[in-house]
Amino acid sequence: MVVATAGRSTPKPGKSVVQLFRDKSQKYNQHKKRESKPMPWVDVSDEESGQKTGKNSLKRNGAMANGQSPNLPSNHRRKKPRHSHDTSSHAHNGVQEDATNGAGPSSLSKAAAIQEQRKDLPIAQGREALIEEIRKNDVTVLLGETGSGKTTQVPQYLLESGLVGNGMIAVTQPRRVAATSLAARVAQEQNAPLGQLVGYAVRFDEKSTSNTRIKYMTDGMIVRELLSDPMLSKYSVVVVDEAHERTLRTDLLLANLKKIIKKRNEPTKRDAKGKNNTTSSNPLKIVVMSATLDAEKFSKFFSGAKILYVKGRQHPVKIYHSAEHQMDYVDSAMRTFFQIHTDQPPGDVLIFLPGQEDIESLQASIELFARQLPVNSPNVLICSMFAAQDSRKNIQAFAPAPPNTRKCILATNIAETSITIPGVKYVIDTGKCKEKQFLARAGGGGLDTLLTKDITQSSAMQRTGRAGREGSGMCFRLYPESAFKAMQVSSEPEILRTSLTSSILQLKCLGQDMQDLDLMDKPDEESIISAFRTLWLLGSVDQKGSLTPAGRKMAAFPVDPMYACSIVASEGLQCTSEVIDIISVLSSSSKLFVDISDQRDAVAEQRRKFRHPSGDHMTILNVVRAYEEISASNGTTSANKNKAAKREWCRKHFLNERTLLEAQEIRNQLRTVCERENINWTVSALKKTAVVGGAKEDGVIHEEDSIIKALGHGLTGNAAFLQPDGTYKQIMGPSIVKIHPSSVLCDKKVAAIIYDELVFTNHIYARGVSSIPKSFFATHEPLKQRHA
Repeated sequence: MVVATAGRSTPKPGKSVVQLFRDKSQKYNQHKKRESKPMPWVDVSDEESGQKTGKNSLKRNGAMANGQSPNLPSNHRRKKPRHSHDTSSHAHNGVQEDATNGAGPSSLSKAAAIQEQRKDLPIAQGREALIEEIRKNDVTVLLGETGSGKTTQVPQYLLESGLVGNGMIAVTQPRRVAATSLAARVAQEQNAPLGQLVGYAVRFDEKSTSNTRIKYMTDGMIVRELLSDPMLSKYSVVVVDEAHERTLRTDLLLANLKKIIKKRNEPTKRDAKGKNNTTSSNPLKIVVMSATLDAEKFSKFFSGAKILYVKGRQHPVKIYHSAEHQMDYVDSAMRTFFQIHTDQPPGDVLIFLPGQEDIESLQASIELFARQLPVNSPNVLICSMFAAQDSRKNIQAFAPAPPNTRKCILATNIAETSITIPGVKYVIDTGKCKEKQFLARAGGGGLDTLLTKDITQSSAMQRTGRAGREGSGMCFRLYPESAFKAMQVSSEPEILRTSLTSSILQLKCLGQDMQDLDLMDKPDEESIISAFRTLWLLGSVDQKGSLTPAGRKMAAFPVDPMYACSIVASEGLQCTSEVIDIISVLSSSSKLFVDISDQRDAVAEQRRKFRHPSGDHMTILNVVRAYEEISASNGTTSANKNKAAKREWCRKHFLNERTLLEAQEIRNQLRTVCERENINWTVSALKKTAVVGGAKEDGVIHEEDSIIKALGHGLTGNAAFLQPDGTYKQIMGPSIVKIHPSSVLCDKKVAAIIYDELVFTNHIYARGVSSIPKSFFATHEPLKQRHA
């Protein structure tokens, strides 16, 4: 076993860092020597990105070619076309179909091939040493490079070694796409159906049983489990993967794990001399896994935990930088793709883009120009991957491309870590991502911004690694090498740039205060004060900062605290059924209304059918009711016809059916939580007004009164009053806001509004707006106390 530091430098005195890897560099160096002609592009090895690498300009046939593909050496042999075959023969941790237990020849050969792939991973050579180190240490920091196989193999090694006993292994992921896809792959490697031996748990979706031994889950889900099981007693090992991303939930989890391990691993007995002689009956092991060189910080946080280093990338990746910055990165990505498509050997292309809008724009452009290619050119199959997209569509990116077809995957940074997309040989990196930044105000509330910004060096290297999973690859960076060197090494921890409201509420339920928690990075005081004021407005905490009974109820709901507050308030206003319907749609991962710029008039005409004079929230409720009526009217027809009818109805009315289907699943979970908290979710404002009356002076029954008031309890901090100039001024802040053009109320003036969020462009716009009586705020208890 070779001892080396995680940072590939001389080991520090007293530090024990174990290196477990298989070195294939000689093999690839020999391969490189066979290339007689040097590449005329800027070429940076992914292992030596920090070193000087020659010229900064890119040339092709004597001309500047930003983002273009390189000339191949004269002796370069084109590879044979890659034949389509089952995804199981591809990368070790991509999304796969559920494993089956069939005993036919094809299933047996498939299972054998998967096991061979496992043995061929870089981490496999150090399997026994890795297990032994984890067995000897309570906390282990595993620094594994991209492609090492750590994410899929470490949990299986621990299970197969018997190290976990009768407990479970929790493997946390920052993103739900990674959690579900990794669980599917590991289930296949274990030759077990997904949800049995290997399962997953993500927000509003879980596949696991009491027999599950390996459970992939988002970091938010395991933090929520702390509410019911503060010691995480059913887990023998917690593997914190992608820890370098430093999400808010990961930081909170690490802080709690540090406390838990001290309690669970304490000796239970002492001998006659007072010395410990028996270890805990339910000890905990922690494995912190990272793909970037920040292992020292995690080791220090856990009091000098052992660092293991696994060399990973199985295949070399050549990196090409553009000669200058690209002003239009979407157009540059399109040009680069077609240069790869026409000049390079077969292999799929993965393009990293900041967000959904860029993906849809680039997809339209590629489809347009792909139709103009020569007849003998390979076809282009475009797949997209982003968090708000239906998981069934995301999975399409993992299926093999048909014969004579190059697959082009357009993805956000969800494809950056953990998951492997089979067939990818080329990566186009725009160097951009979207990052949420919360601008907190000491008076409570704040402003969420989602801005496009440059990625970090860590992200750039992760993206590069996607091209080298199955063979040697190429990465085309649409920015100069100087821009790469100027990037931040890693991203700012999320705990320093996001709202702390939900996290502080959960910590309060655990009897913890964020100020006292041992965190890797402490948030600033203003963010904490802002979160406490918001929670006080919601009635979650009292003026002394202590948790209230209502606050404990709110924490039980897996939604934003302001929406949880509305659900709790709806109980007294007898409109829980409608409030849950609305909040289920608001909590889904994609927008309900589809906007198509070239059909704006048709969209407006169809949407007019659902408009409610009170605003956007009741408009959403009208859509939900209409969708359910379609289902009810087709109740006697076959399931397929019913599904087709609903799909066609949504298409005709420019509605996102995926949002409505996801909302149904969220609604079912919220109803379950209501039952657990003794809230009657069947109570309906419609039934109440129909039976009791509730008529206004105009003699018309208005069911929205109680619904809007219930929402108002949660959105008190998101309220504004009309000003003489026609704008709105926040009640709890100094901002002047306008109603977003997409709102039902954009052309109306009402005395007071509540809104779901603020969007900052050239103005501050309120989105998801409803009118509310101004008198409501005079009777709202927290505001009465504030004015007093």
